[in-house]
Amino acid sequence: MKMIHLECPNHPEASLEGYLLDCELTFGQEKKRPAIIICPGGGYVYCSPREGEPVALAYAAKGYHAFILRYSTGWNAAGFAPLEEMSWAVRYLREHAEEWNIDSEKILSCGFSAGGHLALAAGLMAKNKVNGMILGYPAVTIPNMPGAFMLQLLTGKKEVSDEDAEQFNLLNKITKDAPPVFMVATAEDLLTTYGALPVANKYAENGLFYELHIFQHGPHGYSLANEVCADGSSQVLNTAFSSWLDLSTEWLKKVFGQPEFVDKSTSKMGKYLAELGITMPGAENTDFA
Repeated sequence: MKMIHLECPNHPEASLEGYLLDCELTFGQEKKRPAIIICPGGGYVYCSPREGEPVALAYAAKGYHAFILRYSTGWNAAGFAPLEEMSWAVRYLREHAEEWNIDSEKILSCGFSAGGHLALAAGLMAKNKVNGMILGYPAVTIPNMPGAFMLQLLTGKKEVSDEDAEQFNLLNKITKDAPPVFMVATAEDLLTTYGALPVANKYAENGLFYELHIFQHGPHGYSLANEVCADGSSQVLNTAFSSWLDLSTEWLKKVFGQPEFVDKSTSKMGKYLAELGITMPGAENTDFA
């Protein structure tokens, strides 16, 4: 695995960290792999560590190139700067697709809560759009009411007009060319009513490809819902909800196709024996590891 760290030009707070699978292994018969850009949640106030590195490593373990976008937060998010940063990240991955063995037509965003808002916007509004989105309990519509701090941060204004707020309502940005989306949430999370459910309805109205999993119990902010990202709290442990990761990778195969496998030995023994100058009849087809 190769790790990279990139600073976003003209956005000093933003960076892209990546886990590239650069060994000799292939994804089925292909050298190129899909790439997933993770957008942690945190209300555009901060980037939650629980929804960044643990998720990226989990997808890397599933065979995907995985990246974490640490986007601008606080007042630095004004003007929807995080979306500019996301667009830059997608463009950068496509520009380096050959070098990094990335399938440039299989770049996805994955976001949670406010990061889900950003991940969805990356497929609907960005100059360089992703090919699909994976959303965990996403914010989608942000009502303009007292305490709507996300709107204040995104607009850079302490007094937000309804017109200002509408530009960040992603529900109205869903058109018939919107990319496929996978979503997971819980029925007990009040944000679900403003997030995953309306998106699913909009996708259904437009005949678009989507998948939605709603688990009955649980609070907002589960992330992987396992010990790795629990940060010491039992409130974010849920075995049933944690199944979303496997469900999302199965969905990825439905959308982008199953990896192709053929019946052949994967041993490299013959190759390395030849490099050592050793001849062993049949070694090129040996079953030794």
